[in-house]
Amino acid sequence: MKTYKTSQIAALCGVHPNTVRLYEELGYIPPVPRAKNGYRLYSELHLEYVRLVRTALKSTWLGGIIRKKALSVVLLSAAGSFEEAMQLAREHLTMVREERGKAEIAAGLLETWAADRNIPDGSAGPYWKSSEAAERLDITYDMLRSWERNGLITVPRDPDNGYRVFGKDEIRRLYVIRALRKARFSLMSIYNMFRHYDRGVREGLAGILDELPPDEEDIIFNTNQWLSKIKTIEEYACELIDRLTTIIKYVKK
Repeated sequence: MKTYKTSQIAALCGVHPNTVRLYEELGYIPPVPRAKNGYRLYSELHLEYVRLVRTALKSTWLGGIIRKKALSVVLLSAAGSFEEAMQLAREHLTMVREERGKAEIAAGLLETWAADRNIPDGSAGPYWKSSEAAERLDITYDMLRSWERNGLITVPRDPDNGYRVFGKDEIRRLYVIRALRKARFSLMSIYNMFRHYDRGVREGLAGILDELPPDEEDIIFNTNQWLSKIKTIEEYACELIDRLTTIIKYVKK
């Protein structure tokens, strides 16, 4: 049976040897037998496990329950609980696809909103206070203030008392912001998109969400490239199932 050294496994998987050792410590791969001299002896199966871990970690970028499921797939497979691991892998893929659906719906809502805004309705009012606007959108007052502080919306004030007042235009804009935030677009990417919108751009706004502002190219804002990133994550989620299938077939030989 062919065996590998830690350095060989690391080279084949594109990681540092210490990373491979860490995977064993974390229980991400099954225990590795040792030679008489104490060196680890990895098998072909261990190589497949490390590849599984690498794929799983690439699909954990979404965080939360999606990340937990991907890591659970790794831990369960290393423990030999393949049926449960496969079930979680499929659930993981489903959740990633749901996230992609949310992102695409939000992008579609954005384009529709921009097109509708070209046609003023001539309506003045009604108007809502900050607390009423937050309740109407089912968001917190702190979220509302955060969006304003980050330049996503400018709220007019009542000339008589100085309080913020939200008209129909502000409410519609808030609905778009909420949808984009729920789809995990970053505040920076939304700000960049609105900056173009407020300059008169009405087409290609969803594509702008996928770009960094020209003066911020040296800074990494991961969620700014959400639409393209999530498609890649979905590919990794599919690959996770394929790699798990390969391991199961290998074990059953």
